[in-house]
Parts: sequence; C-alpha cells; structure tokens
Amino acid sequence: MASNRDYDDIAFEGEKVDDQTLEASRFDNCSFKNCDFSHATFRNCRFTDCSFDNSNLSVTQFPCTLLQGVAFNLCKMMGIDWPRMRCPSIQIPGVLSFEECVLDDSSFFGLYLAETTMISCRIHRVDFSEANCEQIDFSGSDLEDTIFNRTRLRGANFIDATHYSINILENDIKNARFSLPEAVALLDGLDIELHH
Repeated sequence: MASNRDYDDIAFEGEKVDDQTLEASRFDNCSFKNCDFSHATFRNCRFTDCSFDNSNLSVTQFPCTLLQGVAFNLCKMMGIDWPRMRCPSIQIPGVLSFEECVLDDSSFFGLYLAETTMISCRIHRVDFSEANCEQIDFSGSDLEDTIFNRTRLRGANFIDATHYSINILENDIKNARFSLPEAVALLDGLDIELHH
C-alpha cells in the first residue's frame, strides 16, 4: 500500500500501516481485514464502497480525505477527529456505518451524519455537538459521557442504547425512538421530581 496509487477491488489482509502517511491514493470497492492503521494518516485520499473488518484505526487521521459508502465492523477506532475529513459536497445520508466498533474519545462535531448506523458500538466521551444525526441508528450502543449539544436527532434510534444523556431542551429529538428504562434519563435537567 503506497501513496499516489489507485486500488480497485483489492482485499487487503493483515496490512500494517501504523504511524505512516499515505497521500493521494484512491481505494474503490476494497476490503481491509485484520489491518493495523493506528496513528496512520490518509491525506487527500478517497475510500468508496470499502469495508474494514476487525482492524485497528485508533488515532488515525483523515485530513481532506473522502469516505463514502464505507462500513466498519468490529474495529477499534479511538481518538479520531472526524471533522478533518472531507465530506461529500452534496450531503448524502448513510455514507458511513459502524457495527460493534469502539469509537471512544472521538469527535463528530458539526458533521452531516444523517442515516449513519452505529449499532452495538462503544461510544464513550464522543462529541456530536452541532451534528446532523437525523435518523441515525444508535441501537444497542453504549453512549457513556457522550456529548449531544444542539444536535439534530430527529428520528434517531436509541432503542436498547445505554448511558446516554440528552438535554431535550437543547437538542432536536422529534420522532426519536427510545426504550425503557434508559429513556428516564431524558428527564434529567428538567428540574422535576420523579416518584413511583
């Protein structure tokens, strides 16, 4: 795997690119399995219709890189500053999906994440402030200490999600779905007393 290359329909397995920088490479319909990209930098790259499985992308950087139609499964992805990547100029829903991933200590500040899936993930101390998370799917995820501040959560799915804290006066949660008993946390910050 090198800079300034085009890769089409290639299955990468066990690739180790940690602490390295790749520039201006294009990956189309590629798969990455059991790879280590921790602390790597993908600058001015493009990933289209790719999948990452059981790989380590912790503290990976994606400056000016386009990710579209990319699925992450069973990946470790801690400490990523997602706003540094280049999003499509047209806001396309559902371009990213995460399943059973660890996304701790990351930021999605201000990003367009409509219809993104983050199913059964660990999402601790992650910042979704000012992001468009309309119809995002957080089902089964652990959202401990995650920040929602002026976040658009219309139609979001929080069923079986845990440890979330959402101020319903500062976030748009119209038509969002929640399940008990966790949904009781939505009453926090309303200055009310709950008795049973």
